[in-house]
Amino acid sequence: MMKPGNTIYAGLGVAGLPADQPYRWIKSLTSIACYIIGCAFFSRVQRWMQPLRRGTLAASFTLQALCCLVSAALTQTGVVPLDAGNEGLARGDYIVLLPLGMLAFQAGGQTVISRVLGYNELPSVVLTSTYCDLAMDEKLITAAPSENVKRNRRIVSVIMFFAAAVAGGFLTKDGDLTKSLWVAGSIKAVIAVVWMFWKSKDEGVRLE
Repeated sequence: MMKPGNTIYAGLGVAGLPADQPYRWIKSLTSIACYIIGCAFFSRVQRWMQPLRRGTLAASFTLQALCCLVSAALTQTGVVPLDAGNEGLARGDYIVLLPLGMLAFQAGGQTVISRVLGYNELPSVVLTSTYCDLAMDEKLITAAPSENVKRNRRIVSVIMFFAAAVAGGFLTKDGDLTKSLWVAGSIKAVIAVVWMFWKSKDEGVRLE
């Protein structure tokens, strides 16, 4: 779901590269388009529903979870063949774009949530800006944990991204992404439920 990489692949596709993946650009453009649509959809719907209501946040994560779980089900049941990558696109089997689009769409909602909650220092898709912000932080080493909360969040986010990558690697060693999709969808579903019971604080984000 990394948009910088997909943008590069889309550009390379115009030049007919990479030669061994002639249809990679189609998947890249689909991912980018659905991500933008997701950002637009979630931002507007959440604004309409009042973004900081518990129900709004829960509904957002519920929809994100459904996108992940439906994508997993499509693969698990064989509706989307496991080999439906470039080979599938080459034979005109565009079904692979369905779960890809759904995952990109829900990733847009994930990014919007981070903005709505005011945690712009936390990455939701890629870590590039996080690494930059950490390197630029003049108090990266000198400040105590209580004095540099944003740094703490950035470091934890990097650790969590790394741990998730390791876990995802073990889950997909056999080349089947289904298990990781079930896990991601389940986690988002749990978060949706947690939002309904999250207590508002006097400081920071206030939930209604």
